[in-house]
Amino acid sequence: MRTYVLTLALAILSASCAHGQTFAAPDVLRYGATVAETQAALAGRCTSMVTRPINPPFAPDVQSQQLQIDCDGFQFFGAPRWAEFVFRDDSLEMAWIMVRSEDQAAIVAAMEAAYGAPTHVNSNYIAFAGANAAWRHRPAEVLFYSPTFETWAEDWIDD
Repeated sequence: MRTYVLTLALAILSASCAHGQTFAAPDVLRYGATVAETQAALAGRCTSMVTRPINPPFAPDVQSQQLQIDCDGFQFFGAPRWAEFVFRDDSLEMAWIMVRSEDQAAIVAAMEAAYGAPTHVNSNYIAFAGANAAWRHRPAEVLFYSPTFETWAEDWIDD
């Protein structure tokens, strides 16, 4: 009987931890890192990885080129995801991580627990400006952006 109770308690604890995940930006997200540094950091964390140019660039003030690393199978918030790491002139500036719309309640609740109340809420985004992070409704994505992109991203989120 004692073993059954202990097993049941461990199962309940495991289930509650799985649903109450802590929210944090991925550890590979190092703003200012080069494409090569980020590729090395992502090695073994993607089931496939492709680096491609974004032409025309959408990032502000691109002097040379905008590149993006597409990483499939990236572990985020308990599941393998598609992630896009965006570079302006060989400097990592933002990341988009695709999620499922069904994940919104859990992810936004975890973002609120980590960052406090959202600073922007509209039909497109739930944003946490102080943390440089946002939930995008369509398509369902989580956005992280660098401090150098703050003004641009927040103007964009408000539109």
